Amino acid sequence: MLLQTNCEQLKLTISKMEEHDSIAIDDAIVTTMPVYKQIMNAFAEENATQDAIYYLGEALRKEAIDVHVYLKHVRDLSRQQFLLRALMKKCRDRAGLVEVTQPIKN
Repeated sequence: MLLQTNCEQLKLTISKMEEHDSIAIDDAIVTTMPVYKQIMNAFAEENATQDAIYYLGEALRKEAIDVHVYLKHVRDLSRQQFLLRALMKKCRDRAGLVEVTQPIKN
């Protein structure tokens, strides 16, 4: 009986999902607390910053930009990345989350 009810709910949810054209990516992930959303946003921005630094390095390697432009942008991005990592650490401490430096042992 319970399995049948769950299957019906799943089918109903699938049919509702198929009716919608697309889902906004910001609505796809919902956090339970504002601090979790802040961690998630800072994490995403920090990864984007890391990607930007990588592509600046590639541009320098291909000689699309000169060293002065590279250093200027990498310095700015590195400062921003440092601040984002500090913000994530502060938010993790405030939320009572464990520090992720080593794998968690069972």
